[in-house]
Amino acid sequence: MALSPEQILIIKYIVAGLALCAIILAPAYLAAKNDKGKADAMRIRVASWVFGWTGIGWLLALFWAVKK
Repeated sequence: MALSPEQILIIKYIVAGLALCAIILAPAYLAAKNDKGKADAMRIRVASWVFGWTGIGWLLALFWAVKK
């Protein structure tokens, strides 16, 4: 059973979308693992969702998530 080029392309897009979601949500995951309070974790999650598409916004959310 060989995959057609269209099926391979669809699989690539699905994997890329999942990887992008994992990268954008990384600050929220790190905030939960670093025992941030509920309010801080929610702020980091929202900042990651809203500003995650910009590199600077994502880096700020990531820094905020790992800051002690």
